[in-house]
Amino acid sequence: MKHRTRGVAISEIEQSSDALLVLDIDEVILEFIRPFEDLLAENGARLHFDSYKLTGNARSLSTGAALSGGDLDGIMQRLYAEQQTRQAPVSGSREALARLQKKADIVFLTAMEPRFYDERRRTLDEAGLKHPMIATERSKGGVMAELADRWNGPLVFVDDLVPNLKAVQQSVPRAHLVQLMAHHGFRPHLPPLPAHVYSAADWSDAADHIEAILERATGFTSDRAASGSRG
Repeated sequence: MKHRTRGVAISEIEQSSDALLVLDIDEVILEFIRPFEDLLAENGARLHFDSYKLTGNARSLSTGAALSGGDLDGIMQRLYAEQQTRQAPVSGSREALARLQKKADIVFLTAMEPRFYDERRRTLDEAGLKHPMIATERSKGGVMAELADRWNGPLVFVDDLVPNLKAVQQSVPRAHLVQLMAHHGFRPHLPPLPAHVYSAADWSDAADHIEAILERATGFTSDRAASGSRG
């Protein structure tokens, strides 16, 4: 099966730093669960947080029955088609990236269906998040391995889903991994994280952790540390 991919070719991404920060989008850069809940409500359903999955937890308000996979897929397709008006930046994400882009190149890597690439690109651009984006059905581990061939400095990968973190850990052992999930509903049911994965509470926490990684590897001094040394 041929995997579909849209976005800038890895060989054509502009490189201005030896360090690279690769970011998932849904629940990391753009809200997903909150607008998904809104769409469920419009369809007479509600999302419950009884386990770490959408299937079975989206239930009809009138009957209590779980929505079918087809119904869930249709709601998700609508969310992506209407993402410009439904998906907002995760709190603190823009401020964090404004800090981190001074110390590393940034690439967005999303598993969203590539056919919605144009809608997502416009959504990010309108939010001022103009970093290169790859939308792919491939394993994120494979994409990260190709990116690692170009960036020789520290690599940081941020995702909300444990399988993606595991795939990157297996493909690129030198990558630093951060788990970040904007909505707190599913956090109590997260499966165990792989060893050495940092679980961030929010973007402020994640940015501090990532900045520390980059500083240790490259000798950068954070803005706060630099200002604190003045006087």
